[in-house]
Amino acid sequence: MRVRHIVVLILLAVNRTAGATGEENELVVTIPVIDASAAGSPVKSTGTVRFSEDAEKGRVVCSFECEIQSSNISQKPIVLLVIRQEVRCPSGRIVRRLIEYEHLFEPEPLDPGKAEVEPAQHCQGRRAEPALSRADAPSAETTTLYAEFRDGTTFGDKKYALHVRQMRKGALKILRKLEEAYATHGERRFLEELFRPPDPREIREASAVNDLFIQPLRRVQEEHGTAEAIRAVQQKLSHAEEKLAVVGK
Repeated sequence: MRVRHIVVLILLAVNRTAGATGEENELVVTIPVIDASAAGSPVKSTGTVRFSEDAEKGRVVCSFECEIQSSNISQKPIVLLVIRQEVRCPSGRIVRRLIEYEHLFEPEPLDPGKAEVEPAQHCQGRRAEPALSRADAPSAETTTLYAEFRDGTTFGDKKYALHVRQMRKGALKILRKLEEAYATHGERRFLEELFRPPDPREIREASAVNDLFIQPLRRVQEEHGTAEAIRAVQQKLSHAEEKLAVVGK
């Protein structure tokens, strides 16, 4: 399963808009997503965001659902992708989300012509704030901040990939430790290591590594057995090592 990580960056209360339906405190509207990426971006995002807004006990409640597709329009497979989404509610509240797609541990990268799809159940929110007076039109945009290609070249500023790179290093360290535990001491030691929480003193972003990489392996072990969990570890390491031979660490 492809690793997808979201960080909600900013919540800003701005000003309230009048209702687009003509009724005060009530609004339902769907708008297109604007791709605000720099020229030469290898990814093109399209989609829509549906807003609804109502009044609740003197507060403005804004709900939104988005369906966004981010397609690789370059000629090269992408191993790592970082995209920022910014949604401005009709009330004026802004939500910025940083989405990281990591393909290093998966069989295939994001090939040319393929897309990352952000369905409504993964891209939604509900925000409430005091009712204000001045209108502010709703908007939605995406920006491709960073892409790492399978051949080792990149697009964008590497600072945007620092967080996911730390998770990558931590995941590699734990997966290699699990593989070594099994190879050296067998299934019992493998299980001990698998169910031991990552130590934050050894693994940066330990909580995220645990949730995104290790917990799914524990579920594999619980549902399908230890042999299948060992196979999953070996496969993830094999996929990663193959790509790292070109991309680098």
